[in-house]
Amino acid sequence: MIKARHIEEASLNAWPALNSLLYDGWLLRFANGYTKRANSVTPLCASELAAGTKVDVCEALYRGQGLPPIFRLPVCAEVQELDALLAERGYRQIDITSVQGRPLSGEDISMAAGVDVLVGEEGLSRWLDIFHAINPARRDGQTHKAILGRVIGRICPLVLRHGKVITACGLGILQGDLLGLFDIVTRESIRRRGYGRAVTEGLLAWGRGQGAAYAYLQVMVNNEPAQRLYAGLDFSEQYRYWYRVARG
Repeated sequence: MIKARHIEEASLNAWPALNSLLYDGWLLRFANGYTKRANSVTPLCASELAAGTKVDVCEALYRGQGLPPIFRLPVCAEVQELDALLAERGYRQIDITSVQGRPLSGEDISMAAGVDVLVGEEGLSRWLDIFHAINPARRDGQTHKAILGRVIGRICPLVLRHGKVITACGLGILQGDLLGLFDIVTRESIRRRGYGRAVTEGLLAWGRGQGAAYAYLQVMVNNEPAQRLYAGLDFSEQYRYWYRVARG
């Protein structure tokens, strides 16, 4: 039985920050502002210091790095009191996210035609170029590359080709027998044609072939097309998290 805590640990390990600091049961992560996951405070366990004092310290540390103070609050960490405190201090709640998982057993999972795993360091560099071309809203490819360079585990940079055109891509990160799915994106002009499903199935097939027993992913609750896609692939919600972001 996979517990929410195991998925939470795996997801943090699979997306490492460039720098991190443990502070009385809280994990502070810094990565030049690239993704909120790698640039936020995540509570890990019970604290001894007053929460208000700790929030003050975190705010000073993030602002000292030129970053907005952001708190990532997973339900499995019993964050209700901290969430209420942050709300009282004017922090906005954003990006409620569903963490979903499924076992990799039972039916066969196969890669569709056109799915290609880009191997080696050169393959990962090519994948990064492709990802940022498909998803130009995500900037700072150098920090993205640095984050992936810190991953301890096996990485699957996967693309989907339709003829000569790369239509979609995604990333699998395998640590132990847990497979994390990240950065699944389809070209905006050709979405809802099954390309995202083909990429996801390709990543699952790769992970199963590498010995993965369980797959997890993170999807915002208001992303209805992605929610339908993953439900159709037998993913189910395990827990949620959200962010609290300082105003101003």
